[in-house]
Amino acid sequence: MYPAYPAPPILPPGVKPSLQGVRNKQRKGVQKANAKFEPQAFRDQLIKHLESVPPGDFDAVASKLDVLGNQLDYRKYEQQLFEILLVGGLLAPGGGFAEDGAAKSPFSVIGAAKEPVEVADIKKIVDVFNKLMRRYKYLQKPFEETALLGILQYTNKFSPIEQEKLAVSTAVFVSAGLASASVLNVLKKDHLVKDSLAVTFLVTFCKSYLLTESLDHLSQSLRKGTVNNLEAFLPASHQTPAEFAAIFKAAGLGGVVDFYTKQKSGQAKEETLARLKELIAEDADHEDIQSYLDQQHHRAVLPDTEFIALVFNGLLSSIDMSSKSVDQIMKEITDIAPILEVFSTKPTTEVALINAIQLFCYENTKLMPAFPKILKASPTSPIRHSRSSSLTSIYFQAYYSADVLSDQAIVYWHGKGAKPQGKATFLASSEPLVNFLKAQEEESDEEEDDE
Repeated sequence: MYPAYPAPPILPPGVKPSLQGVRNKQRKGVQKANAKFEPQAFRDQLIKHLESVPPGDFDAVASKLDVLGNQLDYRKYEQQLFEILLVGGLLAPGGGFAEDGAAKSPFSVIGAAKEPVEVADIKKIVDVFNKLMRRYKYLQKPFEETALLGILQYTNKFSPIEQEKLAVSTAVFVSAGLASASVLNVLKKDHLVKDSLAVTFLVTFCKSYLLTESLDHLSQSLRKGTVNNLEAFLPASHQTPAEFAAIFKAAGLGGVVDFYTKQKSGQAKEETLARLKELIAEDADHEDIQSYLDQQHHRAVLPDTEFIALVFNGLLSSIDMSSKSVDQIMKEITDIAPILEVFSTKPTTEVALINAIQLFCYENTKLMPAFPKILKASPTSPIRHSRSSSLTSIYFQAYYSADVLSDQAIVYWHGKGAKPQGKATFLASSEPLVNFLKAQEEESDEEEDDE
């Protein structure tokens, strides 16, 4: 027989049963989550431990931080941890140090780095961060996305030498892969740009980066970090390619100017071609196309010689060469002449346009068989052509007639400026027009002599 147990008491409605005399122990994770958030207490404990490390012994600092990860809640105090390690203390809202009389950390980027600042010395300090984030991998994301950004946006709160230390350390962080160059974009804020703090920081960053890495490595880091518009780091009234180039060349960073100019040119070309395709697809009128091109040209990103070649190719990019006859191509070429005339304003741009025409014909193989079939234009009417005329000669004649190309530019191109692609064929096909222009110029000179 089993012993009889007393029936459980009947509880009033809404009252839950409870076990008396039993202590429920919470898990450690739950305890930490429910613990009070006390950043000052965390700071005081961390600094107390770091004070026991011999000054300048960065290996000992790394070891101490490794051990402290098991005692202090790094995950809960990620931001505070990196503020202490970067600038030596906690920051108040607005970027200044919290004014509670607390001592600064004996180890930090701006506190432990030597003066004058040396990249080799900063690398030893950054190595402490590297070891810490390799040990506690969850720290790298908040370091890059919040902690470092939070410090850099208040660069103006620090002294010039501290700003230099932050710039050099940021270069080392990025080159070591501990942060993305995207953190630099926070420097484009007005309060940092207006007093040239942002551009000074950027110059120091680039110079420090190039002491250990190549120019290609730097350019790749900036591209990956979408640090595109470097002129935006300059004060608003100075954000021009010329002023950017002057500042960086004066700092010995001519290579940065070169790769940035090249990168910006490539972006401008892609943007312009894409928009031209859209305008053509929308069947936009010439006024709208001209207005857009005027805006792009005014930005002065591309040299005039590159810009006119870009416009020529962009306006003809929609032509289906396989289905168009020579006459239809001729009509397309004639239609865009007024747009090209606006940008064909000097001998260099005219020769550049002729070279663009030459390469366009060379790359479209359908047009090549027409080149040797030359029919010399009549000296009294050089613009007329037959179906057997060379297409290159037709182009020249069409643009010469529309005042897009001058006779001097065509003659110069024929003598010295032609591209090597299909050069012999192009020179031969345009020779009748060139001879006519030379003869016309000689007649004009004789008439002036007679007068």
